Amino acid sequence: MEFTIQNIAENIWAIEQKGVRAFLLIGQNNAILVDTCFGGDILSVCQSITNNPITLITTHSDPDHIGCDQQFPTQYLHSAEFVRYESRGKGTLHAVPMQEGDVFQAGDYRLEVILIPGHTPGSIALLERTHRFLISGDTVQSGCIFMHGEGRDLPQFRESIAKLEQMRLEGLFDTVFSSHGEAVVTADILGDHLALAD
Repeated sequence: MEFTIQNIAENIWAIEQKGVRAFLLIGQNNAILVDTCFGGDILSVCQSITNNPITLITTHSDPDHIGCDQQFPTQYLHSAEFVRYESRGKGTLHAVPMQEGDVFQAGDYRLEVILIPGHTPGSIALLERTHRFLISGDTVQSGCIFMHGEGRDLPQFRESIAKLEQMRLEGLFDTVFSSHGEAVVTADILGDHLALAD
C-alpha cells in the first residue's frame, strides 16, 4: 500500500494510505508524527520530508492507525488505551503513557492532549491553541465513524463531542485535521456529530 503526501499547513503534512491519514508536524530540531496508518515503510516517507528525530503520538489503537508503530523508538499512548493496544498484538513495551493536559512541541506548534473516549477508551485529540486547530483521530471527521464492536461507547462518545463543542464555542479551535474523509474540516461539524449521537 503506497503513501501519498500533502502539505496542508506550514510545516504540517498529511500522509495518506488507503483512506486513512497520519500527520507529520516539523519543528526546527524535532518532528511529531500522529499515527502510522496500516503498514509499510512510513518512516522512509517521513525521512523524505525531514531529517529531524520523530516522536510518535498515537490517537488510538485501531489497526489502521498503528501499522508502523515499531519503526519509531519513542511513542506516546494514553494509558486508558494500553489494554486495547495490547489486544492488537502490538505490545506496549516502548509506549510511554500520556494523560490529558500533556503538551508536545514541534517548532511553533504546541499540541495539548485532550482525552475523548467513546470511539475507543483512550482516544485522544491534540489541540493547538495558537493556530486554532485540532487533530482529531477518528472522533471528528466527515467520513464514517465506527461505533460498533468491542470498546465502542456511544454515551461516552457523545460526552466527548459535547466537550469538544464547548471548546469550539470558547474559541479554542475552528479547524479540524481528520484521519478519514476530508483532511481539513471546519469545527462546526461537531454540531452534526452531536445530532447523530443523539
